[in-house]
Amino acid sequence: MRKLMGGVLLVFVLLLLPYFISNAKFEGDVIRLGMSGPFSGGLNSVGNQFLRGAEIYLRNLNDHGGVNGRKIEIIAKDDRYEPKIAIENIHELIEKENIFALFGVIGTPVTEAVFPIAIDKRIPFVGAYSGAEFLRNPPNPIVLNARAGDLDEIEKLVQYYAEDLKYKRFALFYQNDSYGRTGLNGIKKALAKRNLVLVGEGSYKRNTLSVGNALYEIELCNPEVILMIGSTNSVAEFIKRARKSDKIRKEVQFGLFSFIEPKPLIDLLQNNGKGITFAQVVPSPWTSEVEEVENYRILMRTYYPKEELSHVSLEGYFAARMITEVFKSVGKDFTKEQFIKALEASSKTLDEFAVSKNRDERCKCLHRVHLSEYVDDDFYSVGKNDEQ
Repeated sequence: MRKLMGGVLLVFVLLLLPYFISNAKFEGDVIRLGMSGPFSGGLNSVGNQFLRGAEIYLRNLNDHGGVNGRKIEIIAKDDRYEPKIAIENIHELIEKENIFALFGVIGTPVTEAVFPIAIDKRIPFVGAYSGAEFLRNPPNPIVLNARAGDLDEIEKLVQYYAEDLKYKRFALFYQNDSYGRTGLNGIKKALAKRNLVLVGEGSYKRNTLSVGNALYEIELCNPEVILMIGSTNSVAEFIKRARKSDKIRKEVQFGLFSFIEPKPLIDLLQNNGKGITFAQVVPSPWTSEVEEVENYRILMRTYYPKEELSHVSLEGYFAARMITEVFKSVGKDFTKEQFIKALEASSKTLDEFAVSKNRDERCKCLHRVHLSEYVDDDFYSVGKNDEQ
C-alpha cells in the first residue's frame, strides 16, 4: 500500500513540476539564452555572423549593467546545419546548461526539428533565423519572430518581377528540404494570384554543391527569371554554371531570398552582380540612416573592428535588442509564464520596424522586405522599399 501511495505521489509531483518551474520567480545574476547554429561547415558564416551581431548588443548591454542588474549571455552550440545534431544540442542546452529561452536558431530544417522540443518543455523560442510559416500560423505564445516570413519575401520578389518588370516566365532553383519545398508552394501561390505558373523547377541536396541536375531541368524551360531558395555557396555555384550555359538566356534575372548572404555571394561571383536582386528582412547595414542601424555600426567598430558589416549580423543585433526589451518589460521579479505573456505584448519592441501587417499573427518586428541590387561595388535599393 505504501509503495502504491508513493508511486501515486511521485506521478503527482512529476505532473506538477512543469507548473512550479514555469511559475517560479527567476533567480540568478545571469540570464542564459541557448542557440544552435552552423558554426562550422559550409554555412558557418551565417551562424557566426548572427551570433556576432547578437553579442555586440549584449556585450554593450552587460558593460552598462545589464537588465535590472542581470547580464544576458548566449550559450551557442554548433549543429553544422544538421537537424539531428541540433536536436542533441537543444536537449543539452535545456537539461545541462539550464537556459531560460532558445534564441536565434538558424535555418528552417533545424527549426522544424527542434521546435517541438521547445513546445513540450515550454521554452520561449525567440528570434529564429527562419521565415517558416509554422512559427507564425497558428500563433504560439512561446514564439517571438524577429524577421518577416518567407511568404512576405516571396510576395515582394514576385510582385517586383511580375508587376513592376512585367516578366512572365518564372523558374525556381531550391533546396530539397522543408525550407525549399515550402518556398516552392508559396511561389506557386504567389504566381497563381497573377495568373502565372512556374515554367520549370530544379532542386539540390542540402549542404552540397550538386546543382547540375537542377540546371539541366531549368535549361529546358527558357525562363526570364530564376527565383532561388537555398544557401549562399550552392546558389553561387548555380549562377556560375547558368551564366556559362548556352541554353540559359544571357539576360536572365536571378531573384534571391534572405538566407543567401549578399556580400559573400558577390565575392564568390567575383563582383559580378549583373541581373541579381536580393530580398532581405533588414535594411542595408552599410547605408541605412535608421538610428538603430547606426548604433549597430558603432558597436561593430567597437567590439569587432576587423569584421565586415552584414545583413546577418544586423539581424542578430536586432533579435538581441528585441529579447532584451522583453526582459526589461517584465521587471526584475518575473516567472517564465510572465515572460511568455510579455512576448505577446512585444509587437512594438523596435519602434522603427514595429507595425505588423497582420495583427492576428505573432509579432514580426522586422516585417519589412527590402530589395536591392549590386552595382558598381555597392548595393542599391530597387522596387518599392518603405524604410523609415
